[in-house]
Amino acid sequence: MKWGLFRSFCMTVLMFLCGGALFAVSASAATYYVDSVSGNDANSGTGETAAWKTLTKVNGVTFQPGDQILFKKGGSWTGTLWPKGSGADGLPIVIDSYGSGGMPLINGNGNEAAVYLSNQQYWEIRQLEITNSNGASSRRNGIYVVNQDGGTLNHIHLIGNNVHDVYGNNVKDGNGSSGIKIRTIAGSVKSNYQNILIDGNTVGPRVDRTGIDINSDYWCRQDSGCSGTYNWYPSTNVMISNNYVTDVGGDGIVPMATEGAVVQYNTVNGFNIRSGTVNAGIWAWNADHTVIQYNEAFNGHTSQDGQGFDIDYGQTGTIVQYNYSHDNDGGFILICQPAGAKNDGGIVRYNISQNDHARIFQLAGPTTNTQVYNNTVYLPAGSSTSPIYANSWGGYTQSISFRNNIWMLQGAGSWQGMSNIASLDFNTNTIYGAHTAGEPADANKSTQNPSLAAAGGGGTGRNSVDGYALVQGSPAIGSGVIIPDNGGKDYWGNAVPSAAAPNRGAYNGTGVPAPANLVVNGGFEQGSLTPWYNWNTASVTSGNARSGTYAVQLAGGPGSAEQIVQLAPNTTYTLKGYAKTADGSQPIRIGVKNYGGAEKYAAISTTSYSQGEVTFTTGSSNMTATIYVYKPSGSAAAYGDDIELVKNP
Repeated sequence: MKWGLFRSFCMTVLMFLCGGALFAVSASAATYYVDSVSGNDANSGTGETAAWKTLTKVNGVTFQPGDQILFKKGGSWTGTLWPKGSGADGLPIVIDSYGSGGMPLINGNGNEAAVYLSNQQYWEIRQLEITNSNGASSRRNGIYVVNQDGGTLNHIHLIGNNVHDVYGNNVKDGNGSSGIKIRTIAGSVKSNYQNILIDGNTVGPRVDRTGIDINSDYWCRQDSGCSGTYNWYPSTNVMISNNYVTDVGGDGIVPMATEGAVVQYNTVNGFNIRSGTVNAGIWAWNADHTVIQYNEAFNGHTSQDGQGFDIDYGQTGTIVQYNYSHDNDGGFILICQPAGAKNDGGIVRYNISQNDHARIFQLAGPTTNTQVYNNTVYLPAGSSTSPIYANSWGGYTQSISFRNNIWMLQGAGSWQGMSNIASLDFNTNTIYGAHTAGEPADANKSTQNPSLAAAGGGGTGRNSVDGYALVQGSPAIGSGVIIPDNGGKDYWGNAVPSAAAPNRGAYNGTGVPAPANLVVNGGFEQGSLTPWYNWNTASVTSGNARSGTYAVQLAGGPGSAEQIVQLAPNTTYTLKGYAKTADGSQPIRIGVKNYGGAEKYAAISTTSYSQGEVTFTTGSSNMTATIYVYKPSGSAAAYGDDIELVKNP
């Protein structure tokens, strides 16, 4: 049978079996090619050697369900890409790339969007490089998807794109600038989206003002403090996952006016860089039952708001779990609402906060029924961060519980505003190290060392925090209080029991082996310096020990006790130790040098023992380092004890 007759026969059979309408849709699907160098708009576009050339040609075509539009890798186009048409259920229209080389580049050149869809559905946009800059700041976006009077639009998938250098303004409103924005504009037909997937994209650097946001003009309801005509109409089945957002002027990732959105496995590195207004890393607004999990947020600038995470107002039942927040100017998390709005039933659990600043938990306004449990917080020596900061926003927190949390505080500021909370359930927490003003009462508080494997040793990446596991025999193991509906697992995926006492903190395993101390005679209990060596003033004394009988004494300065330790190259270690000085104006240092990087030390100026700590990574060819206890100057004596060096997990 000839091919043409055979094809006609098959089409007839399939139309009979599957239904003429369905097959007519699938039979019309085509693949179109676009080549910015060798293409020609007079071509058919349906083959690599018959590719189109310009955005103008692509924008003039109404594509059909199942069509593919493939841009040649290594090519570049200037202007706005706005192809027309919509796909269908099971037959989305797909924009992607072909060939070899770098991603196809679409440069919006200062237009409102580089890539744009309007009242279209069943689209997938993949593997494009997108910029939008013409040297002047204005309202603009990288990818901009709009619904106005479209009703419920379905299946918008944005996957694996690289959006950077979007020179937008930094105005904080729904119509502001973003790297990726999906927006519903109010009109005559109430509208929303169903099935949004934003996955695996890189947004930044140099994107102003928001990295990724979903927002809607259909936001008015009592929960959001709106007193106008209620019109809240949330988008559903929203997934924002596996994205890397960096160097954004304002907020990192923000779904708004959604129901049941999931925000997971994202990294936000550097937010609130240029905006000068209140911004956070990952948060939701006017959105119910959002789940924010398995994310990392760090390098947030300024304390307006500057937190890695936020449960904002206009929400019920937001869950923030299994996240890693570190080195954010504004702290770990904001939980807030103004008077007249709603923030009810939020849950913050199994998260890790390391070296966050200003305040770990900020509680602003009359929020209700928040649960904060099984989180682990670490603050280094010298920190002035407030563990909890409660302030008024038309009233103070109405009801909140803190249970089974670990605060590992080498340094800390005061606990602020706690007495203003109307109903505070603070129970079965561990607070170890610094105990500062305002620390709340806790009938089952533990002040024992929780024995974390390598606290403070977390790096970049959610998987870099094994140092926050509990060591075998930790007093935090099995000493927590049972919490109903506890999520079932900890940060590492260990089961959390529902009928037996769990651990305190973010780790619920049976404990990990204690890391080996690589320092020999770190407690000086041999009664001699060996294998430490003395420079000028070091000796071992039987008085002034922190533990045991002996400590090292520096009878004035300059002088030090030093030890060369054997290490592995390209490996991260944490050095800890305790020291004190007889004169607070003459500090003593615990530090490391000759490891392949810049010398690091912790300076201690207290007259009673305080812990110092540094984390360092050896060079590619360095197999040793020199650790020391050093007094730079002055005639007052100083002491060191319990020096420990461990390899980070």
